[in-house]
Amino acid sequence: MKIAGDTHTHTVACQHAYSTIDENARWASKIGHKFLAVTEHGPQMPCGPHEWFLDNICRTVPHILHNVVIIKGCEADVLPNGELDVKEKTLKELDWIIASMHQCLMPNNLTSEEYTNIWLKIAENPYVDCIGHMGQPTYKCDYERVIKAFAKNNKVVEINNNSFFSRKGSEENCIKIAKLCKAYGTKVVASSDAHFYEMIGKVDKSIEVLESLGYTQEDLLNGSYTSFKKYLEDKKGINLPNID
Repeated sequence: MKIAGDTHTHTVACQHAYSTIDENARWASKIGHKFLAVTEHGPQMPCGPHEWFLDNICRTVPHILHNVVIIKGCEADVLPNGELDVKEKTLKELDWIIASMHQCLMPNNLTSEEYTNIWLKIAENPYVDCIGHMGQPTYKCDYERVIKAFAKNNKVVEINNNSFFSRKGSEENCIKIAKLCKAYGTKVVASSDAHFYEMIGKVDKSIEVLESLGYTQEDLLNGSYTSFKKYLEDKKGINLPNID
């Protein structure tokens, strides 16, 4: 199994990543990727970009850069009320919305039921496409209820390669989540969560876990540009460029 494009990457705009969009796109082209999602944090994240960054990316960055299709998205931060820290107007304009919990905006002392209810509300949010690194143990929830809701609402769950190394205690949860996604038919992507250009496309651990559970190339939404493009066309009416 391999990916045709990375669905979760960061740039210098978030101030804790170290490459530009151009550098990321050049690297994606070098390693043979067809597309690249630019997914900066929302504006309430400390050191995150101003909301103007997310607004202007839609009008400023071309859809093809170094022969790679640029997916203009964001990693919106989930708030304790189940809302996102990105305004609706912006969410409507972006191609790809990841919803993630982060410790700077989500308290770590809620109950499993409370985290479950927050994710169930996110499942109903029409602008959310993908659920980010939900295997982190800090925000453990009723995975079965939540994954079932994601399947029902056509959400994608990422198996975040970075979680296996930087979010201690995530591996067991990520494996459980991947098993449930397979059981309920929830779409999955393997992503790097890259904060430096050379990290883009490094999803070896995510692929290893998915393959061990019987996933095939066809099961991976970002396994081909065609399948990823069709998902966004069917769900949001986004007409991405055709490429060879």
